[in-house]
Amino acid sequence: MMAPRISRFELIAAGVTLFMLAEAFLPRLLAPPSSGIPGDVPESTLLRFMWLPFYGLIGLGLLLVARQSWRAVLCSPWLLMLAVLAIVSTVWSIDPELSFRRGIAVLVTTAMGVYMAARFDWMTALRLLAVVWLCLMLASFVAGVAAPGFAVMSEVHPGAWMGGWGEKNALGGHAARASFLFAFLAWRDPDHRRAWLIGLTVALALVLLSRSATSLLGAMLGLGVIVAAWWMLKGRRHALALVYVSVAGLGLLVLIYATAPGILLGLIGKDETLTGRTDIWVELLSAIEQKPTLGYGYLAFWGLDSEPRYWLEKAVAWNAPSGHNGWLDLAISLGLVGVAIFVIEAVITVWRSVALALRSPAGVFAIGFLAQFMLFAMSESIILAQNSILWATFAFVSAKLALGREVASVQSQTPQSAAPSVGPASTAPASAARWASSSIKPTGAP
Repeated sequence: MMAPRISRFELIAAGVTLFMLAEAFLPRLLAPPSSGIPGDVPESTLLRFMWLPFYGLIGLGLLLVARQSWRAVLCSPWLLMLAVLAIVSTVWSIDPELSFRRGIAVLVTTAMGVYMAARFDWMTALRLLAVVWLCLMLASFVAGVAAPGFAVMSEVHPGAWMGGWGEKNALGGHAARASFLFAFLAWRDPDHRRAWLIGLTVALALVLLSRSATSLLGAMLGLGVIVAAWWMLKGRRHALALVYVSVAGLGLLVLIYATAPGILLGLIGKDETLTGRTDIWVELLSAIEQKPTLGYGYLAFWGLDSEPRYWLEKAVAWNAPSGHNGWLDLAISLGLVGVAIFVIEAVITVWRSVALALRSPAGVFAIGFLAQFMLFAMSESIILAQNSILWATFAFVSAKLALGREVASVQSQTPQSAAPSVGPASTAPASAARWASSSIKPTGAP
C-alpha cells in the first residue's frame, strides 16, 4: 500500500498547530496582568478565540483520514473514553462551564494526536515534532540571551531561565523531552543528523540553564533509554549484563531512598517536602476523599473562584496553580474512575511499545517517551492536559501503536545502508540484526 501523499501546506498547518499546543511565547505575550500566582499565566480572551481556527484545522485533518482515525479509536478506546469523560464531568462539576469548555479543548487535543497517527508515518511525525521543538528551543535560547527580562526569572528563582514559558520547570521539562527526541533522530535519521545534533546541544543547554533537577533527571532518562537500546543490540550477553546492572542499581536507589531519603534528595537540590509539593499532595488527598469516585469535574477544582482551592491554599499558605502531580490532579478532576481508565490506557500502551521495540526502533522512541512522561507526571499536571503538545504526543504514540497492531511489522524509512551501526550482526541475535538495519516506515507499507 502506498504511503499517503502529504502536501507542504498540510505539514505547515500541522506544525503551526503543534506550535500553538506548546503554549510558548503567545500565552505570555497576550496575557492580561498577572494574577500574582507564580507560574500561573492568566488566560487571555484573545488567545481563547485564536484557538478556534486551529480546532477547525484538526477537525478537517480528521476528515481527511476518517477511516484510519476511526480504526485508531477502535483499537485504543480508553484514550477517547478519558477525553469524553472530561466533557461528561460537566454534569457533576462544581464549575460546569469551565469543565465543558476545557473538556472540549482536551478532546480536540487528543484528536490532534489521533490525526497525526492516522496521517503520518513514524518518521514524518517525529521529524515534524522535532522541527517544532527546534524552533522553540532556538527561540528560547535567543530570548534568554537577547531579552533576559522576558526569558530569565528574576523573583522566585533568580537567574533560572524560563524561555518562552512562564516558569523554569516548564522550560526544563520541554527541553528534556526535546533532547530525547533530538537524540533519537540523530541516531535513526542520518539525513538530517546535523540539525538534530544542534537541537540536542541547545536543548541540553536549556535544561541546565533552567536549573530544574527533575528536568535534568528526565533528560538523563531519555538519553539512557537510547544508550540502553544501542547497547542491548550488541548481543544477549550485553543485554543480560545491562538488565542485571539496571535492576541492581534501581534496587540500591530504592533502598537508599527508603532508609535515608535526604541523601538522594540532597543530590538534586530538594528537601523532603520536594519544595512544598508534599504539603499540597496531603491536602489534595483529603479533598479527593470527599469526592473519590468522579471528582470535582474536569479542572474545576483549580478554577479561580473554586472554594475547595481557596481552602487548600489557606492550608498550605501558597497560591498553588495546580497539584504538581498528574495523578492527583486527574483524581481531583475525574476521580478514581478517571485514574482507572488512564491506568488501563497506559498499561496497554506500554505493552505495545515494548512489543514494537523488539522489531523496530519506533518502539524505542515510544518507550523513552512514555518513561519521561511518567517521570514528569509525578511533579507536573500533564495527564489529560488541554491544549498541550505533550498530551497530543501521548495520544499520537498511543494511537500509532494501536494502528501498528494491524500490520505485520513496522520497519525503517531510511535505507539499510544508511542505518547506524549497532554492532556486528554475527554477535547479535537474528532479530536484533534485523532491528539494527531497520528504522521507521509508514504503517502498512510493503
